[in-house]
Amino acid sequence: MKRYLYIFILVLFGLSACTLLFPAQQNASIVKVEYQDPAILSVLLRFADESYFITVNGDPYDCETLADQPDILKCTGPGFEPGEEATLRIYQDDKSTKPLTSLTFSVPEYDPEQVDSDQDGLSDALDGCPGNPEKAEPGQCGCGYPDTDSDQDGVANCNDAFPNDPERTEESASDVNPQSDDTKDTDNDGIPDSEDQCPEDPDKNEPEVCGCGAADLDEDQDGITDCEDQCPGIAYSDLVGDPCDRDEDNDGVLDGADQCPYDPGKYTAGACGCGNPDYDSDGDGTADCIDGCPADANKIEPGVCGCGVKDKDIDKDGIIDCKDPYTCPESEFDCVGDPCNHDEDADGCEDCDDLCPFDPLKFEPKICGCGVVEDLGDDDGDGVKNCLDECPSEHGGTNPNGCPTK
Repeated sequence: MKRYLYIFILVLFGLSACTLLFPAQQNASIVKVEYQDPAILSVLLRFADESYFITVNGDPYDCETLADQPDILKCTGPGFEPGEEATLRIYQDDKSTKPLTSLTFSVPEYDPEQVDSDQDGLSDALDGCPGNPEKAEPGQCGCGYPDTDSDQDGVANCNDAFPNDPERTEESASDVNPQSDDTKDTDNDGIPDSEDQCPEDPDKNEPEVCGCGAADLDEDQDGITDCEDQCPGIAYSDLVGDPCDRDEDNDGVLDGADQCPYDPGKYTAGACGCGNPDYDSDGDGTADCIDGCPADANKIEPGVCGCGVKDKDIDKDGIIDCKDPYTCPESEFDCVGDPCNHDEDADGCEDCDDLCPFDPLKFEPKICGCGVVEDLGDDDGDGVKNCLDECPSEHGGTNPNGCPTK
């Protein structure tokens, strides 16, 4: 094989130089989350001191205050695979078991300019042969082959028909005796045509992926040869929309980390979902899309009285004020008559305790009843008390109403 396939598993580095912004939490605020190199994640906090303890997916992060920005705390730790969901937790200190806050985000792609796939000290962006630690430029033989020149004639062996004769090169090959069918090597690659599946291609002895005469290059080092790669210049597997467009909505968050890849205003679904802004018109902490009273900061549902009116029961009578025809401020509902007057007959006994609430002379009916003077005499001697006798001056015999039979 003349061609070596270099597949670099980029997810081992797994992160991006993209910055994710978060809102303020507690007394501290997260300024940004970024990747300072493919293996190190960095979290910057404002108004947080070194007593704060930070973890991402359970891994503790080292924190220190920036010398040139004393109000910024920088915490660094291991990175994660692109697209992986990560949870960042902020604790008061390393003894705390309950976090002050936690944030979940999708890990974005890492910056290709930080990657050195062949570990030769030269980043892939500047390395002409990012898969070969021995070469930084293709040279005469290409990235997969050494530019050895055994006879020191200035022509590398890969292009020299006489690699051990400094006096002869490919140009003088016609001077030698014609090759037999068994030794004929049309492309002068050192493999006889009888064994060479690509006899006219000096760079290949078998078709491989792209066929004879076409190099199996992988410009973006994504493991897909250029002849089959929809995006040969982009080392990115984008499953959203245009495979060659890493950021469909151009919001600065790559599709793999963007929960709303077609919404430039959001990279997480939030309360209202992609395509719908999470507006909170009344500032009550509930987004308008799920707030039954989006203009009333005191209510998220209309309740009994509707938006804009509090569902209060000022007299605590169990009836909401907006539905209560008798609202007596700071007074409980009355049992009888005027709900705001607790002693209708002004006899010193409150209506709810007064069995004769409209009779100032009685607290209970007794024998004669409420509103009737308690006259227990029997003027006509018929055995019926005067207060119960409908004919108090006539003997009623045995009639219970005290009136004689007519």
